Amino acid sequence: MISALNAMSRECIRQINRLDCITHNIANVNTSGFKAEKAFFLEKDPDDLYNAERPLESAIRTINYSQGVIQKTSNTLDLAINGKGFFVVQTKDGEAYGRDGKFTLDTDKNLVTEDGDYVLGTSGKITIPGDNVEIEIDESGAVNVEGSEVGVLKIVAFGKPGGLVKQGNGLFHNPDDAAKLQMGKGYEIQSGYLELSNVKAVEEMVDMINVNRSFELYQKVMQTLQEQDKLSTNRIGKL
Repeated sequence: MISALNAMSRECIRQINRLDCITHNIANVNTSGFKAEKAFFLEKDPDDLYNAERPLESAIRTINYSQGVIQKTSNTLDLAINGKGFFVVQTKDGEAYGRDGKFTLDTDKNLVTEDGDYVLGTSGKITIPGDNVEIEIDESGAVNVEGSEVGVLKIVAFGKPGGLVKQGNGLFHNPDDAAKLQMGKGYEIQSGYLELSNVKAVEEMVDMINVNRSFELYQKVMQTLQEQDKLSTNRIGKL
């Protein structure tokens, strides 16, 4: 009886982890460049030699790096990568990588993210000289001001993107080069466009309904087991 209750409780924890992942995706359905996550579980812990049948409660989250829909904004500093690749930004914790191209200029005319992190070019920060100047960003990522090139966006790719670690704000870290950093190629920069989230809202809502139903079912099973245990105990007491 106790082992059955433990199994049901573990399944409930799994459903909670799945629900957490789903709600996070839904909350970011309108976040440009956001990549959806999926939660999976191992059937048993290969390192647990004393209890190899014990399922794991902790979720293994995988990230879907597929490209989202590219939408026109007509803002020159809104950029989308059509193809594989990531923008490189300089954060307080080092270089980070992301697909959200919603950029702007800071007070020093540096190209930055909405959070104020520098957007890096192949030669470092990209600074726009002058005020009220005409800015053009071509398909290769070259930034031109009044016809003169002031920098080229640094676009990178990864041989093993599964090694990337989420940092927050749509950014990823590459600790110890686990994701195998490479220079991007075969991409196209689209100025005046943004890549939308690749979250499929309808699928996420269906998954949420299924998870809630499963959770309720496990709860009912646990309640039934507890009632049976209580009934058995009472009968033994009468004997």
